[in-house]
Amino acid sequence: MSDSKTISLDAFRKKKQKEEAEKPYLGTLVWLYCRVCETIEYTEVVAPHGRTHKCGTIVEEVEVPLDLRAEYTLTQFNLEKINGLLHKNKESRLRKLISKSLDNALMALKQSEENYISRLHLAAGCQIPVYPGSLKDLEKQLPIKEINKLGMLISDFRFEPEKRFLKNKKQ
Repeated sequence: MSDSKTISLDAFRKKKQKEEAEKPYLGTLVWLYCRVCETIEYTEVVAPHGRTHKCGTIVEEVEVPLDLRAEYTLTQFNLEKINGLLHKNKESRLRKLISKSLDNALMALKQSEENYISRLHLAAGCQIPVYPGSLKDLEKQLPIKEINKLGMLISDFRFEPEKRFLKNKKQ
């Protein structure tokens, strides 16, 4: 008799589902810096032969490989936080009057997070699922660099992009 194990189809499916739930979506985003305009932007489009800025200057580029799924998950947590803050400001009349400018800032932040999500989808070439679980479960897995005063999660990619170009100047 052999010592081979029987394979359970249910166990095999569960293992595959677990692997799929933890699978990263690898991709690349690019930070762009224009010395003339002194602007820093990001894009999902990799240009191997360089590119010019709208002012006509050739921009410096730093390609950053990352887990698009982790970035998407962090951004979804940020959107939930922003929506919670907006909802909290609408609860009280006094808060509603005082927080008009805060609401405008939160709406602008929400718009930038939604724009980031669309860029992530373009970089991935498909819809990206979030990592399952709560933030506490995922804290070690996600590239969280900082939590700002509003409670927004700042990823490694989005943390101090200007320092990426300072490193290039020293080399």
